[in-house]
Amino acid sequence: MWLAAQRWRLMAPPRHLLWFFSSSSSPPPPSSSPARSPEFIVEYLIGACGLSRDEAERASRYISHIKSLEKPEAVLRLLRKQGLEDGQIRRLVLGRPTVLVADAEKTLEPKIKALLGAGFSGADLTRLISSSGAAMALRSVFDRIQFWRGLLGDNQNLLKAIDRNPHLLSFRIDERVAPTLAYLRSMGIPNSKILTIMMRSPYLVTSNVDRIKALVDLVSAMGISPGTGIFALALSNVSNISRSNLAAKIEFLRTFGWSQAELLLAFRRFPNIINLSRERVQATMDFLLKEAGCSPSYVSSRAVLLGLSLQKRLIPRLEVLRSLRIQGLPEGDRDLYSVMLAPEKKFIDKFILPNSQKLPELLEFYLTATAKTTTS
Repeated sequence: MWLAAQRWRLMAPPRHLLWFFSSSSSPPPPSSSPARSPEFIVEYLIGACGLSRDEAERASRYISHIKSLEKPEAVLRLLRKQGLEDGQIRRLVLGRPTVLVADAEKTLEPKIKALLGAGFSGADLTRLISSSGAAMALRSVFDRIQFWRGLLGDNQNLLKAIDRNPHLLSFRIDERVAPTLAYLRSMGIPNSKILTIMMRSPYLVTSNVDRIKALVDLVSAMGISPGTGIFALALSNVSNISRSNLAAKIEFLRTFGWSQAELLLAFRRFPNIINLSRERVQATMDFLLKEAGCSPSYVSSRAVLLGLSLQKRLIPRLEVLRSLRIQGLPEGDRDLYSVMLAPEKKFIDKFILPNSQKLPELLEFYLTATAKTTTS
């Protein structure tokens, strides 16, 4: 990064000639066919900010009006003084190039002080700044941080939400967010479940109310009432998939012999099913139906099995059950579902250790099998 910056400084024209290379004084890029930005800006973004050439050419359109590098240099000095690393600066500039033309002393320093006052410091501060350009651009950012932190509980949850939705702080609370939250609450969804939605699908709460209503209707039509505990999880899942992809996933699930009622039951029992890859579902269903001998209806009513790791849990535990069954031990005939959902320690304590005298190799086999899949 340092060498690239020095390369740019050698290539850049003298500052008293920079005006010659600049374009119009209007910072926002044109809506279509934007004029090519001056090459010195592109080279600066590559050398000083670590952008690729394509990224630099796109970002340069937002700052093509600059005639001096005094402001960008001051901004970068301030950011590095606050502890931002090269990758974080690159992320910030990519997300909000106009930060480079802000007044470091009059605009950005007060913002940083406000963020410090909001309890962000050290790694949390640099993470917030790099993840959300709005934190350095909006006058009302402190109020928005207070709002979201009140909803999410603490700074760590807020940072996690911003990581998934970098534009979170950009939305107007009264105009965009409050109506959506009011609607969700009117459907009987408590704040604790809204927190679940936020952590899983931060874009959902910043969607307009009409989209939320359509998603609520869709989940309700699939048999999950807004008053149930699993509704928030189901809503998050359907929000992450398009209608066409959802229809395609349902048709794919039908190929396993599930009726319409069994499809809906599987979704109610395990809403995550619609966001699992086809390859994962296919491999796990093949195992459950062909190797474990389960019926399609058994799996639909216990669809959470599809969310378990095939290599780290399902295969090794089935092998343990088979070994116990061959020896005529009663534990080998336990219900597959309860066995697969048992916590690791409980499974070893209940199915392996009590049978260590008759099957001394069982523990070594199980630990070796799970170790191989863990490190692979």
